[in-house]
Amino acid sequence: MVSSLDKLEKLLTHEVFKTLFPVLLTDRGSEFKNPKSFEASCLINGKKRLRIFYCDPMQSYQKAQIENGHNFVRDILPNNVYLYTVTDENLKLVFSHINSTPRKSLLGKTPYNLFEALYSKEIIDLLGIKKLHHDEVTLRPYLLELVKK
Repeated sequence: MVSSLDKLEKLLTHEVFKTLFPVLLTDRGSEFKNPKSFEASCLINGKKRLRIFYCDPMQSYQKAQIENGHNFVRDILPNNVYLYTVTDENLKLVFSHINSTPRKSLLGKTPYNLFEALYSKEIIDLLGIKKLHHDEVTLRPYLLELVKK
């Protein structure tokens, strides 16, 4: 997980990363057991890049929007999919579809629209996310051809 944040920070630059990710809100999974490794920037000699906070066990309401996003991911990548088979290109495709899905909570807009308005299309392009027309969106496992258990 730390190496993924390092990669993202390098891609976006430290300043943009800190703007987009001031906080990491997570559960107490073993992959998050070393908070200092998440908080320290690999780019600027260990200075803080974000703050990590842990939700209480079995309290999904503390990160409700994250749980809602997780449901979208699991619509496309069900539990029987080996996550090591998911490539960066697969993830870009998955998140292009998820972020092109209109949300009631955004008054019918998409997360893509909101991000573009708040930040920039340049950042979206760096992340490899594409804007899809709502008729092109697929939130089903057949979006990707993956090896199953």
